[in-house]
Amino acid sequence: MGRIDLKGTRILVTGGNGYLGSHLVSELKKEQARVFVMDKAKISAADAFNVDITNRDEVKQAIQKIHPEVVFHLAASLNRERNFDRFDQTNNVNHNGTLNLLLALKGIPYRNFIFTSTSEIYGSNQAPFHEGQIPRPASPYSLTKLYAENLISNFSSIYNKRFTILRLFNFFGRNMPAGFFIPQMMKALKNEAVFEMTEGEQKRDFLYVDDVVRAMILSAGCEAGLNEVFNVCSGNAVSLKQLATEMNRKLHSGCEIKFGALPYRENEVWDMVGDNTKIKNAFGFTVQYKLKEAIDKLIGN
Repeated sequence: MGRIDLKGTRILVTGGNGYLGSHLVSELKKEQARVFVMDKAKISAADAFNVDITNRDEVKQAIQKIHPEVVFHLAASLNRERNFDRFDQTNNVNHNGTLNLLLALKGIPYRNFIFTSTSEIYGSNQAPFHEGQIPRPASPYSLTKLYAENLISNFSSIYNKRFTILRLFNFFGRNMPAGFFIPQMMKALKNEAVFEMTEGEQKRDFLYVDDVVRAMILSAGCEAGLNEVFNVCSGNAVSLKQLATEMNRKLHSGCEIKFGALPYRENEVWDMVGDNTKIKNAFGFTVQYKLKEAIDKLIGN
């Protein structure tokens, strides 16, 4: 499958100080890659660059110093609201920020540009989602991600560059930021508090964060992934109600889960489940942590 050794490779991770980015940086260092981080958050390290990706000059100056061979572009605005009130801000980061990065890299002979997109771009398509379906973005956020996908593909074609697009499905892991559904639920379960949620009929395709990072690293070291789009998912569905019930049982919690206390989002995607055949065939990717094992790992069993 054309696996490439990443030892000594100059790798840039934008958004490398975020949750997924920090996990990726840690694993890349274990591969003995030379890792550089670009992030809006201030980081005190020689290989870290405090850069706002919406500032074209800042991005260009950093790229000229880094001269990356591989780029992982994770920096993004994660606003998933179902309205356009903050669209300009989200688009400025996710679309225009990607353009700034690509323009800065135009004269750099990088090996691959790996972009983390989202399963939300499939929207109302028939599940399980596969890479050949026409995107139907479910939110302004996923619309900006699709803009960025198209930008990367078009830019790469014009300038003879290489890229890989990874459409990430839902994932979780330890120490995840508090704003996400699973950490919010975990906190309530551990504190035996009341947890309010929707009826939980939505089905999701979950991966443990370690599996996501492994798929990302495989994409950096495999020729078969060049100029292709891949789902990063398990291929299995679980409803949010089933997930909450299973986690409550595993923790032996006295928490009261109030199903139906919250309304569903507008334009909800009911079955966000992916087909992972393509990434299996290209990278030899297999899921290491099935859902029950991932939950055990999350809660420390």
